[in-house]
Amino acid sequence: MTCQKLKIKIKEAIVLLITLLLPFSVSAADLKDVVDNLQMRYDKIKEFQADFSQEAVFKISQMTEKGTGKVYIKKPDMMRWDYIKPRRQTIIINKRDILIYLPDEKQVMKDKLPAGGVTPTTFISDVTRMRDDFNILLLQDKKDSDSGLYNLMLTPKKEGMNIKKVILDVSEKDYLILKLTITDLQDNVTTISFSNMKANAGVKDGLFAFKIPKGVEVIERQKAK
Repeated sequence: MTCQKLKIKIKEAIVLLITLLLPFSVSAADLKDVVDNLQMRYDKIKEFQADFSQEAVFKISQMTEKGTGKVYIKKPDMMRWDYIKPRRQTIIINKRDILIYLPDEKQVMKDKLPAGGVTPTTFISDVTRMRDDFNILLLQDKKDSDSGLYNLMLTPKKEGMNIKKVILDVSEKDYLILKLTITDLQDNVTTISFSNMKANAGVKDGLFAFKIPKGVEVIERQKAK
């Protein structure tokens, strides 16, 4: 796996956390009520885990990569992605520290989230900040009564996020985001679906601390001079 693809996966993970715990509105008319209800819902969620399936389509190469695994999120700023297929891979973000473990290659890559940029904690509980940074559009006049979903499109108001748009499939029953489709500035499209979601099920802090195995090469990003 190339460093470029690893960077893409890191960005996907960051975008995922940003969008996973956000409250959104389904229409201008009931914006306040829906956001208030969602905010109350997510204020009670301190940690979260789910199974996920992912499909990434790269525009230039027209290649498609599919993966499955488990994701763990804990407020305020920790998350872990355990990829099971097509190859084992673990991505851990703990505050500003990023660690990527590739057991088959016997490599660990370490990096830092950029200071002052978009971080996983930015949008978790601050609806005002979300409105400042994203335009939100309902893609249909009313929710799909058959699927029980709201389809929302987010477009960033500011540069620096490497996102062109994000489309969310939101459950109208419990306001959980069941699927998101991310289009980046290079027109690569990543779709991530969630299942077996559990909130406040006892995710431990130790899950976000990684002990590097013996015999594994550690690659740290060189700091700019």
